[in-house]
Amino acid sequence: MPADVMRNFATQYAKLLTFSDAARSMGLENDPRVLQIMQFAKNQILTEALNQHVTQEFSHPTDQQIEDYYKENSKKYVEATLQRIIIPRNQGSAEKPKPSDEEQTAYAEKIRQEWVAGGDPEKLEKEATEHAGSSMGGVSVNVGARRPGSLPEAHESVFDLKAGEISPVFSDPASFYIYKVVSVRTVPLSEAKTSITTTLQRQLVADKIQQIQSSVTPVLNDTYFGPEKQPGPITPRIINPHGGGHPGAGAETPPPPPPSTGNPPPQNTQPPPQ
Repeated sequence: MPADVMRNFATQYAKLLTFSDAARSMGLENDPRVLQIMQFAKNQILTEALNQHVTQEFSHPTDQQIEDYYKENSKKYVEATLQRIIIPRNQGSAEKPKPSDEEQTAYAEKIRQEWVAGGDPEKLEKEATEHAGSSMGGVSVNVGARRPGSLPEAHESVFDLKAGEISPVFSDPASFYIYKVVSVRTVPLSEAKTSITTTLQRQLVADKIQQIQSSVTPVLNDTYFGPEKQPGPITPRIINPHGGGHPGAGAETPPPPPPSTGNPPPQNTQPPPQ
């Protein structure tokens, strides 16, 4: 810490010791309300200790775990170098009415067939843009190297194509899209190791936390707490007695170990009726 931060901390800590010693001299450390708060704080500290312990335990996946993940998810490490023609939908003008969907789809297929026949994709891109009356110019047809998960979900079948093949026409409300696979390679494990390590760290921690969390099912007294409301999208949480909490993560991003809630229970709590 910087010297001024250390000095400030030491000053505050001295005050903390002074007031806590005064509280002990009054017997407050044995006050039932204080004991309840201290127990809650102890549970918070243990939760943070678990957080750190589990994170540290799974911070270094083994080489075998990394290799197994690489083999089991081999499709993730297929990398395709792509070209893409984007055909804007023609919105029409005062002079020319908007073509029908069928006409625009047929035009996009015509561009695709010309590309399959060996047409220059840059010229076809320019022609399609001008045909749509779009001001969108200068769009490069070279997409570069991409891996599964990097394109819109509806376009992911591109990664099933072989080098030299051209995709069917994809569409959305704004444009049509056509891809060509220029080349395909498998990303070697040496390149993928760092990202796999990060993924495994999160996955292993999430699995361990889920194992601990699922070992107990809280059952609440409906008479005391009221009936359970129908849940929305599930977001695991540790609930703060004052209404706060820390959401976990969804399935795609594994949750970290549970953080502490940061607040003691209210002093006027009473147990649920038996």
